Amino acid sequence: MDIQNHYYGHSAALALHAGLDSVRHLHGLLQHGWTVRSPSLVHFSDFARLPRTARRLVWSHRARGWDPAEDPFLTTPIGAPFLYLSALTADETVADLGATVAFPVHDTRLVKLQHDDADLARELAERDGPSLVCLHPEDLDRPEKVQVWSEHGHRVVSAGERRDPQFLGRILRLVRGARRVVSNQLSTAVVYAAAEGTPTAIYGGDLAIGSLGTEVSRRTRELWPEFHDDTAEDATRRAVALAELGHEHLLSPAALRAALGWDRSTAGPFLSYWGGAPLRKAGAVLGLVERTEGAQDAGSGQSPLVFLRHPLSHLPGRLPRLPARDALLPEPLVPAR
Repeated sequence: MDIQNHYYGHSAALALHAGLDSVRHLHGLLQHGWTVRSPSLVHFSDFARLPRTARRLVWSHRARGWDPAEDPFLTTPIGAPFLYLSALTADETVADLGATVAFPVHDTRLVKLQHDDADLARELAERDGPSLVCLHPEDLDRPEKVQVWSEHGHRVVSAGERRDPQFLGRILRLVRGARRVVSNQLSTAVVYAAAEGTPTAIYGGDLAIGSLGTEVSRRTRELWPEFHDDTAEDATRRAVALAELGHEHLLSPAALRAALGWDRSTAGPFLSYWGGAPLRKAGAVLGLVERTEGAQDAGSGQSPLVFLRHPLSHLPGRLPRLPARDALLPEPLVPAR
């Protein structure tokens, strides 16, 4: 229905589990990252209305950050695509990287973080030595963001562009092979690592994120103290991570096809993807369409012209291709210097 359904290789992982030979349009909206509040308020806020039978597909109904009973919309838990890909590759051996992997919280085209990369790069070097630093593609576009890590002895890698169907596989390879996974805030990659049983750590103080300020950082420390306590056991964090990712909600291939609308052929999701969803999001940006009440938008208050700086990034494109079954855990990309 919307481009966010195909971010980070999520729809490809689901299609592989569902037994399809290609990615299809989803009849609804798919949560595309771990959140500290309801995905209805974070990821789906531009869609206060959906087609009558479309679903809001979330990872878990046991996440600590929100209560499904109090959500403004009905949601359907299906488990995180990461867990499906992890299960599909459970028998594949990943070489020990022999190093820490860091996933710094990233800027976006719309929201800039108020923090100093050099502080985290320095602390990472002091505590973990030379490490792999996986930068988000939007940070890779800024040479100064890349340089600060190499200046402190770290090696920069990438999981690819956000519509790359192998993005999730590269993340899984990194967190499965890491000595431990580090970030400057509890985030999706840290939760993934904990679910794999990889040790994790959070460095630095609270981050200020756009119009949300430090509220997200404070909330993660309050609700997920296990990830901020150096004495917490990996098994404890793993149990929490599996609940956050919806391990108990994982579906069989047939049930997943039904939940995503892949058990039938209709034109609705196709038409919504190419026409309805882009128009609705444009209306929300311009203030012509009402957003979900209580939306958690770090970019709120910005001029609509900000969205036009990268107009093509918001438009739909061809659906991602499925990775080959023998290439589900590709090596991370090394950005050109």
